[in-house]
Amino acid sequence: MIGIMNDFPSHIVTNKSLRITKKYFNEEVLPVFNKISASIPPFKKIYDVAGKTICLNFYSEKLLYKMSKAFAHIEKDSDNDPDLSVCIWDSVSTNTHLASPWVNDVEYIYPREVNAKTINHDSFLGIYLHGEETLNLYDEKNNTAYFWIYDADRLPYRLSASPLRLILNWFLSKKGVHLMHGAAVSLNGKSILLTAKGGSGKSTTALSCFFAGMSYLGDDYVTVKSGDVITTHSIYSSTKLFPESFHDTFPALKDKIWNENGTDKENEKVAVFLSELYPQKIIKEAPLHAIMIPVIQNVEETKIVPASKVQTMVSMLPATLFQLYLTKSNKITELRAIVERTPCYFLELGYDLNGVAAAIKSFLANEQ
Repeated sequence: MIGIMNDFPSHIVTNKSLRITKKYFNEEVLPVFNKISASIPPFKKIYDVAGKTICLNFYSEKLLYKMSKAFAHIEKDSDNDPDLSVCIWDSVSTNTHLASPWVNDVEYIYPREVNAKTINHDSFLGIYLHGEETLNLYDEKNNTAYFWIYDADRLPYRLSASPLRLILNWFLSKKGVHLMHGAAVSLNGKSILLTAKGGSGKSTTALSCFFAGMSYLGDDYVTVKSGDVITTHSIYSSTKLFPESFHDTFPALKDKIWNENGTDKENEKVAVFLSELYPQKIIKEAPLHAIMIPVIQNVEETKIVPASKVQTMVSMLPATLFQLYLTKSNKITELRAIVERTPCYFLELGYDLNGVAAAIKSFLANEQ
């Protein structure tokens, strides 16, 4: 086993992601959390996520600082009967530790091969993510989730930019709302969902539209809710690009970089929280008008051309499903239904960013 070492007798150390059983939660996690909650009053934050009230209970001031900025634009006042409460702590701040789930594989860890069909009906989901070194637990029956990391100072920057994405995906999926790996922008009450694999130009396109006067719903993740009208909903106000993009392409943001001196590794993206600079331009929701697949063409003129439903699904699914562990087994069917109801296009990106934004604005202005 490899992982972060510490001075406590034991904590979760592993070289792979583990699906955690409720037995481990009941016998190891819950007693530790009950001890913390009995002695430390939480910092509470309330948010509106796709029409659901989420209460985040921080038992670490550092985690409050690092994990609340992305949600600032959807914060609300009332915490009456939240749809989900999330309890968040780290071992260092609370002077506690968790025993490794490796203590007893049979009792604490699911079999290596997990039957995805059972996930739809499982009222408890848990996973320990190697690489992030975080524990993510969701107890549906009690409308409660738990997030743990050993040391708040070691929280990866990407978890500040898009915190709690697994927990929120598990919760929202059971409410008919889908967390999507993609960007979304809006004009005149109509939104465009930009979806493709990483490095395809989603973030740059979204920011180009943002600075061209369009409204912004998200960069890396947004939510899509099906209904009589399909709507996109903002969840995070962060944007992530390589440092040179902020300095050279979007200089208005270069002084607001969250982690310029603290990336996790070389050649890694950095984050900016747009709600700190332009709160009026971050909107909470808009009807979905079209799905666009950015394709870098390096030609003079940006073009928008039709894409088939199959091409759209092929572009959308890997980017979304591979980043979200323990996704519902019928999510593909639900996403296909959204694609079938939505016009789909390739966005053939020209090298002029102003032209990219102009093409999307013209499309939304002229399409009925």
